[in-house]
Amino acid sequence: MRKKKGNERNGGKSNKKTRRNAPRSVLPGQKHQNTTHFATTSRSLRSVLPFPFHSTPAASPRLLLPEAAQSNSPRRSRRGGATARASPIPRTMEAALKTYFGFSGFRSYQREIIQKVLEGRDCLVVMATGSGKSICYQIPPLVTKKTAVVVSPLLSLMQDQVMSLKQHGVKSEYLGSTQTDISVSGQAEKGAFDVLYMTPEKAVSLPSRFWSNLQAAGICLLAVDEAHCISEWGHDFRTEYKQLHMLRDLLVGVPFVALTATATQRVRGDIATSLTLRNPHIVVGSFDRPNLFYGVKSCNRSMAFINELVKDVSKNCTVHEALVAAGIKSSIYHGRMGNKAREESHRSFVRDEVLVMVATIAFGMGIDKPDVRCVIHYGCPKSLESYYQESGRCGRDGLPSVCWLYYQRSDFMKSDFYCAEAKSQTHRKAIMESFMAAQKYCLLATCHRKFLLQYFGEDRTTDCGNCENCTRTKNERDLSKESFLLLSCIKSCGGRWGLNLPIDVLRGSRVKKIVENNFDKLPLHGRGKDYPPNWWKALGGLLLAHDYLKETVHDTFRSISVSPNGYKLLSTADKGDGASLFLQLTAEMIELEGHGGSQCKEEGLNPLGPSESEKISEDELKIYQVLLNVRMQLAQDIGTAPYAICGDQTLRNFAKFRPSTIARLANIDGVNQHFISHYGSIFIQNITQLAKELNLPVDDLSAVESIPAAPKPTQNNLPRSLGGAKFCSWELWQKMKFSFQKVAIHLHYRRAVPIKEKTVISYILDAARDGCEMDWSRFCEEVTYEMIQTFLAIEGLGLSDQVFGTVPTDGIQSKTSEAPKTTSNGSEVGADVCDASPLTKRGQTDGSLICGDEPASKLQKIDGQGVNSTAATGATEDAILELVEGRNGVSLEDVVKHFNGSKRECVVEMLDNLEGNFLVYKKNGCYMIM
Repeated sequence: MRKKKGNERNGGKSNKKTRRNAPRSVLPGQKHQNTTHFATTSRSLRSVLPFPFHSTPAASPRLLLPEAAQSNSPRRSRRGGATARASPIPRTMEAALKTYFGFSGFRSYQREIIQKVLEGRDCLVVMATGSGKSICYQIPPLVTKKTAVVVSPLLSLMQDQVMSLKQHGVKSEYLGSTQTDISVSGQAEKGAFDVLYMTPEKAVSLPSRFWSNLQAAGICLLAVDEAHCISEWGHDFRTEYKQLHMLRDLLVGVPFVALTATATQRVRGDIATSLTLRNPHIVVGSFDRPNLFYGVKSCNRSMAFINELVKDVSKNCTVHEALVAAGIKSSIYHGRMGNKAREESHRSFVRDEVLVMVATIAFGMGIDKPDVRCVIHYGCPKSLESYYQESGRCGRDGLPSVCWLYYQRSDFMKSDFYCAEAKSQTHRKAIMESFMAAQKYCLLATCHRKFLLQYFGEDRTTDCGNCENCTRTKNERDLSKESFLLLSCIKSCGGRWGLNLPIDVLRGSRVKKIVENNFDKLPLHGRGKDYPPNWWKALGGLLLAHDYLKETVHDTFRSISVSPNGYKLLSTADKGDGASLFLQLTAEMIELEGHGGSQCKEEGLNPLGPSESEKISEDELKIYQVLLNVRMQLAQDIGTAPYAICGDQTLRNFAKFRPSTIARLANIDGVNQHFISHYGSIFIQNITQLAKELNLPVDDLSAVESIPAAPKPTQNNLPRSLGGAKFCSWELWQKMKFSFQKVAIHLHYRRAVPIKEKTVISYILDAARDGCEMDWSRFCEEVTYEMIQTFLAIEGLGLSDQVFGTVPTDGIQSKTSEAPKTTSNGSEVGADVCDASPLTKRGQTDGSLICGDEPASKLQKIDGQGVNSTAATGATEDAILELVEGRNGVSLEDVVKHFNGSKRECVVEMLDNLEGNFLVYKKNGCYMIM
């Protein structure tokens, strides 16, 4: 981003009119006249426009960021950086998901997998790139407070993941050849990290002492990422992965989790056997990536092709030299570069300093950047599995993105090159089969997505309407005559050759091989001169795809012969039936015929625009642009990637929702506790100011709904009369295990009016009366008047008091028990959780009335001198909330001093509970109300 001073832009004079009308962004503590202007770059439009790469700056609102405001950044915090803050300890998977990653609900299969891991069961997970596999091994250590070890093949990928996790407040590190901190290994051995990454070579070379010490400290799982590398039938077999089974004997009782985005049934079996997985829980998700547009184009890689790409460089990515010559800011990454140069290229791309990276496959697979908008393959890939994974680095945040593949027929001659790396005959055969599948994908005239999904064993019968073949103008033609010629020529040549020789016969060639075999004497010789060789090759690809031809893999070559279906077609022609054969012409065939029509319905290489739900207004786009630049400036200040602070989709939701308070900001998916503490106030101030300048309302609850639509209860007799608020209250409490107070807060977000806990309780009881399932054993966390209501409701339903499970009948004491005195701020005096009556003042609870998964410290934990003490003030969560709200910011020491009737660790635990439930947050060492 290039800084522009005012005198540069306006001939030495300040353009006050422009400054007054343009939306501005500020950081706290600064006045507008002291700001600096920045030109907006194409980065600010990457998630909204069809394609992100633009060579000219867009005319858009300017970003005004004062330099002094950077002192608020985590890098300059006295607490020692963004990762130094102690995070609350979540008690559930959902709490960990929201606290650390900012999401209010799991994606498909995630919760199921995490639950199995927490139960100690091995898992084999096959899920598409971008579907959230990493959450499956990142949540368990945050719940159990034990280390998760993750084996990953790529150092750069590990480094990106560690950087991102640290920005989420998760303690993480990696062990590998590029780790320069010699203390990391020692800390890891003592269980100092939540997530510990390492290469497979490092994992098998570590001494047994390391693993025994780590297991003693606590290890909750060992995850093997990119697990397809274990199998010889996988597309990226690595021998060091085969040795990981040795860790089984060292990590007794530790669940192993194998994860991959691409694994056929054969590969899955190989993975389970190699890792000696014990009765693994196997999950195979959908391979479909609906936000990706797939396209394939043939090219000859001549200078004309290079010039064509550079001419449309805002929508294409070609070789680095051509981009530089065209004035496009790009970088390059390949194996011949030094480590430092590669690291600089990698860092410049993940931090959005360059928008185009020309790189080898190693870079693409080693990138953990969710907002890549376009991946272009410059050549046929070695396998369909590798292409799916490599193209899958695109659009991992769920926003529309594009995958293009350029190929030329000489790419298909690389089989010997790929087979040279084979470790065995089985491996060689697997490589050849995968390479042939990739060729078929290149030559396909039908739906690309359907072909991909069917290849991976997924049942897909309809076209997607979202790939190049589905969106371009259809061009179907009767190719029975041409097909008869090619099939007959292949048959006459004996089916012992590749495709080139029969085509040369049809074209009338008299090369030595044709003459020696007397193929120039065949009646078909010279009958196919009307079409160029590549047209016939494209037709051969079509006939292969439709099973009229078959390809046989030999040791060093492949032969083409007529299949049974092909013989049936020839027999009908011999009988004079004249059966038609309508086939969809490929883009290459159309281009060779000179008919055109191979372009997509929309101009350019990205016909995939945003869906209706993703579209934002012009004013919202202005806010989004400024927020992108705010994020960029913050990322540059602390030395991290912009996406590590928050995702593009989260910023889009900020622009649409425009939250005005920290509490409403926290309600948006993607906002975690770390983001709130370090950046929340900065974004709130920018959003509210921009909304005011653009005359937009704040807190637009209709724009963003962070809580996913609740599934209906399974009871068939659920009355239709149950209102939305009642059902939502029941669902949040029963299904998501929210407390009454947290349910009230979420209802407040949804309805924009305060909701009392008493109202929430009445809603839940109404749902119970209407037939909704209830977990009565955890219903009453407080014994108050509402508790009496509960007993009356249970009695009215004809249930016995046995529904309380572990609640002892003698836990309910007399109503006449004396209630403790209260202070002026509402906190109880002289209360003791062990002696207090369950029917005393609100906030005093008998621990026996709290179910096992909700500890007694949830509401209060007081260690005073007993009920007769009047000198000490005991702490409850409600009392702490009142204190924090009343003072609008209070330090931990002040809280401990105020509640001198409770031990320090009890107060800290309650503050962690409040912080984990997003009721308070910590900023500059002080607790503040949400």
